[in-house]
Amino acid sequence: MTLSLRDQKQQQRDTAFARRASIVAGNAGVQAARHFIKAFPSLDSFTVSLYWPLGSELDSRPLLRVLHEMGADCALPVVEKKDHPLLFRRWTPETVMEPGAFNVMVPAKSADYVIPGLVITPMLAFDAAGNRLGYGGGYYDRTLEKLRNEAGSRAIGLAYAAQEVERVVTDRFDQRLAGILTEKDFRIIE
Repeated sequence: MTLSLRDQKQQQRDTAFARRASIVAGNAGVQAARHFIKAFPSLDSFTVSLYWPLGSELDSRPLLRVLHEMGADCALPVVEKKDHPLLFRRWTPETVMEPGAFNVMVPAKSADYVIPGLVITPMLAFDAAGNRLGYGGGYYDRTLEKLRNEAGSRAIGLAYAAQEVERVVTDRFDQRLAGILTEKDFRIIE
């Protein structure tokens, strides 16, 4: 019996969740930040969105702190409406954080909205072609499509190297990444 595309994606998500949950994080966030800074040594006055880690996601906070120290304008994504693109609020170490959708910590409503030129996304799995497997809500795919069309923004996936798979199951809505950042390296895809 052949699985539908939706079922294939869900099966790949289930496997990817289990794989990621088994990874020992160590100092992966610090190592990934080092690789990123080697690739992008100057980002002052540039707006970069990261994510606040949830569960077994690779910890992006070391990179968030380093980018802030380098003078980058940092932001975090916020879900304001279901089935709509994400919005981004400015983040600094002094920003008041509050629980947002899915209980992810986000900048409080008092934080300014920004449009990032670079979006660093979490993911469950990725492949060498730059395909990203997300959680299935479509938030990042809708957001990346909109930002690419309206602002020329680019996206980099952040994950453990062990999250790489031979091929991510994709459909016409999935947005490819411009690069992949792991604790082992940074790869440009485009």
